[in-house]
Amino acid sequence: MSKKHLIAKKLDGSNLQDVMNLQDRIISSLQEDEQHFILHRTEKDYMESLNGKSSHMLGVFDKDELIAQIVYRTPYNNEARDISEYKPEVPNENLVIYEAILVDPSYRGGSLMKRMLEHIEEAELENQRNTAIIQIAIDNPASWINALNHGMQITKVDLDPTDGVKVLYLEKKLDAPQKKFKYLENKNTRHMYLGDNIHQKIPALFNKMQYLISKGYHGVELNKETKTLIWQKDENVKKLYNAFDVFKYNKLQKTGTL
Repeated sequence: MSKKHLIAKKLDGSNLQDVMNLQDRIISSLQEDEQHFILHRTEKDYMESLNGKSSHMLGVFDKDELIAQIVYRTPYNNEARDISEYKPEVPNENLVIYEAILVDPSYRGGSLMKRMLEHIEEAELENQRNTAIIQIAIDNPASWINALNHGMQITKVDLDPTDGVKVLYLEKKLDAPQKKFKYLENKNTRHMYLGDNIHQKIPALFNKMQYLISKGYHGVELNKETKTLIWQKDENVKKLYNAFDVFKYNKLQKTGTL
């Protein structure tokens, strides 16, 4: 992969065949028991986003080939929204909802998901949308680990009300200072060991996550060295952000730069 040939752009109806080809490539690369991770969308489904008012698609091209895509929604206050059970207190006009993220298998590990999300968030923050949310099946750890690495936090763990699937709900405050530090260890920090084979631990992880959420913890970071998911209470996360703001202010006062 040569990054100099990669171009991110909003997709439209002229890209329908590119989108279908990418979906087919990805599905064909999966094992049979993995294919349920991807919602098999029809041409009609995709056209609603390619030519949509509040549903959109962003893609990354390597020269002329589409290698990654994301379906996302920017709902308006007068319309029904996806995953309405999550963050109902946030007005639609302040939300960005990620629905589906696909990356060509041969391009994984190249931070394409991060590139697409940052492209969207930078633009939507200017439109006064300050909260990004996503729902991910717990038995798709690759996706929720990527979301964590992007700065999202696990703040709800439950069953999907439509089909009963075990899911994680993650959010990111787009207008909050982005974390540039490791979370501080204290009495309200919890470590959840994921190990080498997360799939074997899914049932137990789901129950443990629900318990920690009920006690006010958020899943905030993956420690790759210890293979653990770090959880901290919400008030501690806020304090860390505040402490980081103070650090930035003091540095600005002393050096004139951040």
